[in-house]
Amino acid sequence: MNRATSTVVDVTVCLLLVGAAVAALVNGAAVERPTTGNPAAERAALLATSTASIEYTLAVPGDPPTWTTNATATHQRTAHGTLAELLAEAAMSRVSYEGHRLSRVGTGFERAVATTTRNRLRERGHRTVVRTRWEPYRGAPLNATMRVGERPPPTADVNAATTTVPSPATSASGRLRRVARASGYRGIAVVAAAATVETLFPPQQAQVALDGDYPADRLMTRRYRRMGALTRAGRLSVESRSTTELNADLTTALAARFERDMRRRFDSPEAAARAVDTGNVTVTVRTWKP
Repeated sequence: MNRATSTVVDVTVCLLLVGAAVAALVNGAAVERPTTGNPAAERAALLATSTASIEYTLAVPGDPPTWTTNATATHQRTAHGTLAELLAEAAMSRVSYEGHRLSRVGTGFERAVATTTRNRLRERGHRTVVRTRWEPYRGAPLNATMRVGERPPPTADVNAATTTVPSPATSASGRLRRVARASGYRGIAVVAAAATVETLFPPQQAQVALDGDYPADRLMTRRYRRMGALTRAGRLSVESRSTTELNADLTTALAARFERDMRRRFDSPEAAARAVDTGNVTVTVRTWKP
């Protein structure tokens, strides 16, 4: 398992896994080339190239099992990577559905990443804010957002630059267009929902967590049940069903919600298909003089 995947699994513990998403993700980061007089572009380039080690503690709910001799030690983690990669993972830790967070297991990780980012970007004479966002399609009811720094005042002269970290999921665009023609909004919603669920619950890694030891098994179980409750998929039988079956239930419930939203938001299935982008986390940097 590569570094990015293991961190996400730890953080969500399936924090999970952006894994497939984030690992492939930041390694292929596309950064706007710095230009003279644009400190935001320079800051964005720094995020994509500067590395850091983050120590954090998992926020595991409830009391540990009686057989756990040192629960505190089992909650300690260290993550290492570029700042852009760490920001992407921290954003994915904050995935929310209709404004309700999926998990708070990674709050310590999020705080540590935010502090490290602020310290690295601090520069005399400039203020900086970094916004990291992932969403399966534009305006989706499920998304992940993290902001480091305060928003610039409305009167400020702001410079901006963007880092995009892609995953292989972006290659589905051609298939989405075909689905739009053949199956309309429903087909697009199913594709987007399936990709979203697989991003948040990679079947193989999620099964390993469920079958593993404390705290991974507890955290993954709670993660599935929380997602089932938020999406109205019902109480999932985590103990007796495979992750493939659990993911199918979540996909059905999420697709129904996505379809309703897409019909309201987009003029046509083709427009909805163009808006789907499950495999990108966008890091936007804004700078201004105080």
